[in-house]
Amino acid sequence: MHDVYIVGAGGFGRVVLSQLLDDRACGTEWRVAGFLDTRTHLLDGFGYDVGIVGDPLTFVPSRNDRFVCAVGHPSARPTYVTPLLNKGVEFIRVLTDAQCARNVTIGRGCVFERRSMVGPDCRIGDFVMLQPLCVIGHDVTIGDFSQISSFCFIGGGAMIGAGVTLYPHATILPGVRVGAGATVGAGSVVLKDVPEGMSVFGNPAKRVI
Repeated sequence: MHDVYIVGAGGFGRVVLSQLLDDRACGTEWRVAGFLDTRTHLLDGFGYDVGIVGDPLTFVPSRNDRFVCAVGHPSARPTYVTPLLNKGVEFIRVLTDAQCARNVTIGRGCVFERRSMVGPDCRIGDFVMLQPLCVIGHDVTIGDFSQISSFCFIGGGAMIGAGVTLYPHATILPGVRVGAGATVGAGSVVLKDVPEGMSVFGNPAKRVI
């Protein structure tokens, strides 16, 4: 049985812990061994059975260990997963109760929360996080480290670059491209392509400074 470590003990880390404990593989294929976080007192007062057992930047893994990324912000994820990847570790996917259609490609380290939906022929990169009740249409591409929040809709054929954040209730129309590192504000409706690194908000979505 593998030991699984959750990288990140913040709010999203606790969400991931709950989902892991409910996964059918828990207790049979692997067990949750603890959190890795630089903030050693982050779980004080919560009363969890598993605690923070190490720092992701310096942790020395064993051959039997597996890892899950639960770092909430896309721009911070590479900082904490890269040192572990350089040590040759394996990040598992957490897809408990997500609904994925046929011919969906899912990268390493992805976390799809409960009731997220992915249409056919999508390509999902590494360390992508889908929150509950988001809907991803057919033939959508999502780049590495992106965050798709609850109640988002991404239309068929849309392309989401690496490190993108879509806040809750954002709508990306079919065929639209959102460039790497862009941010789409809550409730926004994106009608046309968004350049790399740009933040947009509103209906229709416009650039914000």
